Amino acid sequence: MDIKNSEIDRFNIVMSFLRTDRFHRCAAESQVKKLGIHRSQHMMLMHLARCTEPPTQAELAKVFEISPAAVTVTLQKLEKAGFVSRTEADGNNRAKFIAITPKGMDIVRRSWELYKTLDEAMLSGLTEEDLTQFARILARMQENLRSFSPEVAGLE
Repeated sequence: MDIKNSEIDRFNIVMSFLRTDRFHRCAAESQVKKLGIHRSQHMMLMHLARCTEPPTQAELAKVFEISPAAVTVTLQKLEKAGFVSRTEADGNNRAKFIAITPKGMDIVRRSWELYKTLDEAMLSGLTEEDLTQFARILARMQENLRSFSPEVAGLE
């Protein structure tokens, strides 16, 4: 097998891109941990903060593509900490609406500041021109992947 230097360079670029994603995720998780919550709990709070109407547990399971049991476990921890409240859907004691509490919104606000600081650190030293070009490159890479794999098209 004859591997060209340009193929090795492309491989290294992709690996560097993936490593950067892992670094960001690790740094984000360490920041969120300072707030006393786990990543999955944080993701659920961030979603609930954007909801205009309280979703049901079943809807959350679909959004996060996890089992209803996994949603229940996460919500129990969030409810115990006072970050969410669950109320019974009209006459259906099996269906529960989930709402974020003021305490949960405070965590979302605080985490937003942590993410803002993290992202500023990551982008430090990059010009607006760098960022504009990088955004165009990312959009093109995403479009290439959508074209390559139909499974990617449904992700966002």
